Amino acid sequence: MKKIKEYLNFELSKKIKILVSVVFVVGLVSGIMIGGRLFAYAQQFMDSFLDTSRVANIWNLEVYTANGEVKLAQRYCDNTVWFCDLTWRCPGLAGDGNGLLLKRTSEANSQWKIWGTACDTPQCGIDGAQSDNLVADNTIDFSAYYPARQACKAVGARLPTISELQCIYTYRSLFGNLGTSDYWSSTEVNGTQANTVYFATGGTSVLPKTNTYPVRCVRGW
Repeated sequence: MKKIKEYLNFELSKKIKILVSVVFVVGLVSGIMIGGRLFAYAQQFMDSFLDTSRVANIWNLEVYTANGEVKLAQRYCDNTVWFCDLTWRCPGLAGDGNGLLLKRTSEANSQWKIWGTACDTPQCGIDGAQSDNLVADNTIDFSAYYPARQACKAVGARLPTISELQCIYTYRSLFGNLGTSDYWSSTEVNGTQANTVYFATGGTSVLPKTNTYPVRCVRGW
């Protein structure tokens, strides 16, 4: 009887060891598989950094992806295109920089909007015909209805707000000859009209969005 018990205990112990070994092997294989999946997911996530479309397309942002590494390029200012030395003269008020760069030349005469209707999101900050601004974000599509804003987007810039445009008029002698026309601001007044600054006198006007006036583009800095 004693030998039978010893034999049974031995066989049971052997089976337990085998079972433990099997569980260990299965766990190890599962761990490798899960780890492989986790690695694959991580690799996929890392690769997504090469997709520069995920980075906001604002004017002063460039993406360097050599060797899979993402870096933001340093800001630069081409003084032949912008008044680089006067960035401190007028504050940036549209949320894309505390200072303001002014383009040295005007864009072609353009309409503020092709229809006399309200500017809603995403092109303006809020919906409805009210005092509001065209947004500074150049990832937004302005091409269909906002020619003046699109003209500035095409050169990597935006329209100045009415306050920024008034500041530019104040320091017009530093910014060169800006002419004597009305210039569009980004500021909507109501459903059919937007603000301009008349550079002959510095006065502001409320004019139909469908009128055409020169566009002087700016960048936040």
